Amino acid sequence: MNRTDLGKAEEIAERLRMLILNGHLSLGAKMASERELSDQFSVSRMTIRHALELMEAEGLVSRHPGRGTYIGGIRERVLVSQGREMQQTREAPSIAASELRRSGSFIKDMKRIGRKPQVQFIEQPSLVPADSQIAQSLQIQEGTLVLKRYRLQLADNLPYRLIESYYPSDLFGELLTINIGEKPLFEWLQERHNLRVAHAQEILLARLATQNERQLLRISPTSPVVSLERTVWTDTRRPIEWAQIIAIASLYLFTYEYDIFEWNKEQKHDNRVQVDQSTPQ
Repeated sequence: MNRTDLGKAEEIAERLRMLILNGHLSLGAKMASERELSDQFSVSRMTIRHALELMEAEGLVSRHPGRGTYIGGIRERVLVSQGREMQQTREAPSIAASELRRSGSFIKDMKRIGRKPQVQFIEQPSLVPADSQIAQSLQIQEGTLVLKRYRLQLADNLPYRLIESYYPSDLFGELLTINIGEKPLFEWLQERHNLRVAHAQEILLARLATQNERQLLRISPTSPVVSLERTVWTDTRRPIEWAQIIAIASLYLFTYEYDIFEWNKEQKHDNRVQVDQSTPQ
């Protein structure tokens, strides 16, 4: 696609975006076909397809091969920050904080803003032998039984993320026989075993979704996802969760703040050298 067609695609995406924001295109409605939009805007279908890809990346529409494109609305974005609540001023409201810092906040915050959160288990929770990666992450022997939970989180029937997580069976195995309802898992852990989660590490990778992930998240092959590999430790430094989280990229904002020690160190050194050089010998 040349620069002119790219500019037209961005212009069309902006015009359609405004129709959605102004309520002229309603949530859940099926959009006109690529051919119809091509005729309407007097551009090629390739240009229309790229405009829809831009909108899909923002979470404005969802594209389903063989079925068409549907208005997805501006879903609330989950704001993942480093150690603090963050405020943002964007068109779409955000969900401050994340499950990483306050267990269960996704469900609680969705309810707070009037959304209906849901959890769908892709597989029934079960005990499975730990492979080498899980064993290393949970610091257990390979083949040791762990509790596996594979689920999809939604709000108002719209998918947000897939979570495949593993837990030591000696602590969590009994969850196969009891129902804790919507109680956050780590809250239950503290009440049941007097263990408090204290630290989490995540590794983030932006990529395209696999075919299975696309089907479960209802996204097109061009819609990016964020893959997070998470390990959680208790205050006794025992790892009690290893999880792979696949999130729709357009529904998450990641913010990081940190001090820059090395630069300050170099600056102090440079200042000291300048002072030494200016000091009479």
